[in-house]
Amino acid sequence: MILTDKNDTERTMKKSLFTKRKTVILFAIIAMFSWGCAFPFIKLGMKEYAISNDDTAGKMLFAGIRFFLAGIITLIITYKREKNIKIKSLKDFSWLFLFGFVNTGFHYFCFYMGLSNCSGSKASIIDSLGTFWLIFLAVLFFKERLTSNKILGCLFGFAGIIIANFSTDIISKVSFQGEGFLVISTLCAAFGGVIVRIITTVRNINAVKATGYGLTIGGVVLLAGGLFLGGTLTKVTLKGIVVMFCLVAISVVGFVLYNQLLSCNPVGQIAIFNALIPVFGTLTSCILTGERFYFRYIISIILVALGIWFVNREK
Repeated sequence: MILTDKNDTERTMKKSLFTKRKTVILFAIIAMFSWGCAFPFIKLGMKEYAISNDDTAGKMLFAGIRFFLAGIITLIITYKREKNIKIKSLKDFSWLFLFGFVNTGFHYFCFYMGLSNCSGSKASIIDSLGTFWLIFLAVLFFKERLTSNKILGCLFGFAGIIIANFSTDIISKVSFQGEGFLVISTLCAAFGGVIVRIITTVRNINAVKATGYGLTIGGVVLLAGGLFLGGTLTKVTLKGIVVMFCLVAISVVGFVLYNQLLSCNPVGQIAIFNALIPVFGTLTSCILTGERFYFRYIISIILVALGIWFVNREK
């Protein structure tokens, strides 16, 4: 009789759970819905903490607190489950630091810098480019095939995002301080997906632990940047604290599920689900902040759903 280690059995069961077609779709939608909800909660948080649209340092400080707390909570969850959050080697730590710096720290630094100099609708469309960068990077780094289905899926997904966020200022002038920083942030997000795949499959680090360290390190980078630029949170309310903890929970759920899915499935098949984020963000903003609802949002959801179907369809 061959005896199997209990931890190995649990890891196998977890991996199989995150590779079953129905659960992959369910977990991916939950992760994207979580991140979509972040848009209205960020708007509510900025209002409660009295952070103005042009206060980049305050935004970075706000984001740094959010991601640092999310990282600490994720590491606590990891320790409760596995009784071990130690990093085995300096090389492992180097990869985790790179992951946290690129995927959270520098990514959101560029995002907030760009967002401060760009309209929200244009930012949503540019931010969605990370989805398609990641699909193409998967072809380069992991030898995944760039099929006609993936190309069609990308086209449908991008069309859905444009329809959901279209406005006349999309074709206004372009600047490096605005659109340039946003494009860099999308590249950071895409390379973050590549790094987490390497960390979990090559370095064999648990996806939840990697997420915890990545969020914590990235949170520290954002906190340092916000404080260096003179950021402060001059107003703190009970509602603001509640909103902050909602954002922390969103980060924990979204990043843990997404990184776990990336570690167990072809990157391109998971990346296309990111096209749902701006759509969910628009819909939840209508519900939570009273923004106007447009019929084109329905068309957008249909197009994004078609894009996801094309990328994930079986031969």
